[in-house]
Amino acid sequence: MPDGDSDRCGASGIKSHVRQIAQHVSRCVEALAVAMFALVFMAFIYKIVMRYAAGDAVAWADEVSVVLFIWMVFLANGFVLKDRHQIAFDLIHRNLSARAQHAIEIVRGLLVCGIIVYALPGAIDYTAFLWRERTPVLRWRLDIVYACFALFLLAVVARSAWRLIALAAPCRRKTGPQEMRR
Repeated sequence: MPDGDSDRCGASGIKSHVRQIAQHVSRCVEALAVAMFALVFMAFIYKIVMRYAAGDAVAWADEVSVVLFIWMVFLANGFVLKDRHQIAFDLIHRNLSARAQHAIEIVRGLLVCGIIVYALPGAIDYTAFLWRERTPVLRWRLDIVYACFALFLLAVVARSAWRLIALAAPCRRKTGPQEMRR
C-alpha cells in the first residue's frame, strides 16, 4: 500500500497514520496467508496419507485446499504484494524521461483504478448472487468462498488511489516515479 518515501515530501500525520495502518494490515494478511498455506500443506499431506495408507480418497481435503488457495492468492495479491513485485513490461517506460514516466504512471493509475471501480458493482453483485450455490463436498456457500475477490478489488482501488495521491504530490513531480518505487 503506501510507500515509505512519503516522509521526504513532508508527510502529514494523517498520511503517516494511514501508512502505519496499511503496514499493519499487510502484516496481518501476510500472517494469515502463511497460516492458510500451512493448512493447504497439511490437508495435502493428510490426503496422501489417507489415500495410500487407508485406501480412502478424502474429497473434503481437495475442497479445503482449493478454497484456502483462492483466499490466499487474492488476499496476498491485494494486501501484501507490492507493485514492484508484479510482472511488468517496462522496456519502453524505463527508457523515457522522468517527466514522461511520471505521466505514464498517472495514466496507468487512473486506468487501473477506473476500470476496477467500474467493474466493482458487478463483481460484488455477482459474488452476492452466489449465495444460492454451494461447494460440492462441504456445501459451503460460494458467496463466502469468493468474497475474497471483492476484498481484492477494494484493496487494488485503495492502493491505486493512494499511489495517485502520492504521484500528485509536488515533490514527486520533481523526483520522478523511479524515486517512488516501493
